[in-house]
Amino acid sequence: MPFAQTQQTQQTQQTQQTQQTQQTQQTQSAPGLAHAGQGSSLALSLALDAVALTLPGTPDSSVSHKVPRASDEVAWGRLQPLHRHIMMTEKLAEGLSVEMAGTDKVAVKHNGTLLCELTTPFPTDPGASGGKDKAKAALQPVLDRRWLRGERAGEIVTQQTDILSFLGLAYPMTRSSHPMTMAVLDAVLAAIGKIVVQAKHLLNTPRPIELTSAASPIIRTPAHAACPSGHASEAYAMAFAMEAMMFGCASTELRLIAARIEENRVVSGVHYEHDGWMGRKLAAALAPIFADRLGLTATAPTVTEVEDHWSASGETGVWSAHAAHQASTQTVEWLSGAPAKRGGINVNPPADRADVLAFAMVKVTQELGA
Repeated sequence: MPFAQTQQTQQTQQTQQTQQTQQTQQTQSAPGLAHAGQGSSLALSLALDAVALTLPGTPDSSVSHKVPRASDEVAWGRLQPLHRHIMMTEKLAEGLSVEMAGTDKVAVKHNGTLLCELTTPFPTDPGASGGKDKAKAALQPVLDRRWLRGERAGEIVTQQTDILSFLGLAYPMTRSSHPMTMAVLDAVLAAIGKIVVQAKHLLNTPRPIELTSAASPIIRTPAHAACPSGHASEAYAMAFAMEAMMFGCASTELRLIAARIEENRVVSGVHYEHDGWMGRKLAAALAPIFADRLGLTATAPTVTEVEDHWSASGETGVWSAHAAHQASTQTVEWLSGAPAKRGGINVNPPADRADVLAFAMVKVTQELGA
């Protein structure tokens, strides 16, 4: 019995230590709960209450009860990161909507005006005319790319949860050196993500593995529908935002990185090429709206350019679209190597702008040295 009691005591101590460690980690990971001098804890709360009870219970009548109202900018600066993220995301996505526009097609609109239409890679009705042949055609590029998995597995697995680190190859930044820049990019990702999830749900495109076991994906197939590709939409949206913020013109590197992220989803076996094309198209459609709300000059290609010239997947798609653009009569600069910074940021947001994005971009200009 003494041995059993000793074991129980040790287990109790270990449990208590584990709970204390978890509580400490939770407190440390939630800086918004910290007090002036240290993290939050029950001991500190009890100590603070003990001191508070010694203070006068009735305030002096001469003390003013008028609490000064902080300016919008000061109030914005006091926001917790999560609250700031939500407000920036909502401001970026304001007025955007998705609705069905016929069979296997959705319309993305801004305040009721059509921005672009997104379609499925093949008819979702199994009995539709030519549906089986179109499904086979959509599957073939997925099967053809399986030989790339060996060299790209590391990228594919990492990019399941992190694409910003890869885009950071084109411009050095971290959450400590460029906190507000990263916060704005997080909001861009979340804003386009709101549209993506709605479009996926409405189009309801089955994943490759749902059509054939030959797709044999090397990562877990997401439970939601395939089209448009969330990774493609997010990668291009952030790439277009970054090139506008940091270079003021198109960036070959950023577009190539986004294209590789997009193609890796096909290589992994969870997406069709068409999904990436629709994601790229959506990002191009939203880029001018995001740029305007961030006080930037849009650098993204137009929806028409993506439709006409940029349907191919991956890095090959970037170069073929560039060649097609060069051959056209348009004079807009489409790719520019590793561009020098040209000050694409609006350093002084309009005086009538007093929203979260305007305040954020003031901080971004300071971080980027614009």
